[in-house]
Formats: sequence, structure tokens, C-alpha cells
Amino acid sequence: MSTISIYQEACKAGLSLDNHESDLYLKECTEARRLVQNAKVAFSYFISQIDGQTWIDVPFAYDPWWAKRHLPHQGQENQQ
Repeated sequence: MSTISIYQEACKAGLSLDNHESDLYLKECTEARRLVQNAKVAFSYFISQIDGQTWIDVPFAYDPWWAKRHLPHQGQENQQ
């Protein structure tokens, strides 16, 4: 059984995103809030020192970071 990750959903929705290592950052908007709330994952808000905007930090959810290390990330360990 395969599930789509938060990162994949954000890309599919065309949301503004960034990262710091394995943490996924989503620019705060209605769709981004809905995405993380529906996923029922831990997240927090922060104000970027770069652009002064509110972003959502989703720990360990930036798929490319994990892919570079050939490691499954949190929540994808049992996918087949």
C-alpha cells in the first residue's frame, strides 16, 4: 500500500515550499494549513528572517533529503 507524502501533496498543489535539512517548510496559506492539519502530523509556525513571512515547519517531511541518503523518512518505513 502506497501513500502520498506531505511533500508530494504540497508539490502537487503548487504550494511554496523550502527546507532546512529534513524539515519541510510550507509558506503559510489556507491550503498549507489544511494539508498539515488533515495529515495529523506535528508542525509549528515561524516567521522567516529572510522574507518576514509566516511559514509552517513540518519536521522530517522533506523527501529529497531522505532520498539522498537512501533512507525512508518518518511514516514511510513500511511502504511497499
